[in-house]
Amino acid sequence: MAASKIPAWVIACLEQYANCACGRDLVVKYGIDQLLEILAKEGYPCELEILSDQKDVEEFPKDGTYILTLKNRKELDLEDLEDE
Repeated sequence: MAASKIPAWVIACLEQYANCACGRDLVVKYGIDQLLEILAKEGYPCELEILSDQKDVEEFPKDGTYILTLKNRKELDLEDLEDE
């Protein structure tokens, strides 16, 4: 199997807790859309929430908290059924 572009500690955190504070560097490296696409292709469909001071209007706030959360598996199963 090819090595993941996503650090092992992020995957381990998602597997154990279903969420992960992944940090700004990872999000900036890939961009939001590409990061979420990579995770989905690797079997970890996620949503990303960026928490920051409302005064910080940057796309990727330096003092922000970047949280990946696995999408609910039941919701995913229902979406797959609707597509058929």
